[in-house]
Amino acid sequence: MQTIIVDYLRNFICLVDGCHHYQNLTDAERKYDHPVISPSKCDIDLDTKGWHRFQGAAGTKMATKSPGFNKCGAPFPAWFNGAHPTVAEGIVRRYVCINRRKECTERSLVDVKNCTSYYVYKFEGNSAACPFRYCGTD
Repeated sequence: MQTIIVDYLRNFICLVDGCHHYQNLTDAERKYDHPVISPSKCDIDLDTKGWHRFQGAAGTKMATKSPGFNKCGAPFPAWFNGAHPTVAEGIVRRYVCINRRKECTERSLVDVKNCTSYYVYKFEGNSAACPFRYCGTD
């Protein structure tokens, strides 16, 4: 599953590979063990902005276990529920858990692709209200 861009003015369709076209998530406050600071952060707008890659101080991939509450720079941290895909699996759809009242109170979907030496994520239709944030780890 690739992102499709349609240019109606020039009459063409372009498939975008997430491994080559992504936005970096590098903020140290996004790391799974970073406490909430004021004001807290929220990722509600990431699900409309294509593919994302965790890098630098944010870690190298999305956290795969609950960081607890009040971590990743937000009261409600979000983490990847399941195993990251292999290169051969291509793009897979998995659940993201959001810790609100208890661990994994809410779930949303994410597309994930293994780009050999890193992962990219396309967050989709998160219904969670702020303040929640996707957590990174190494």
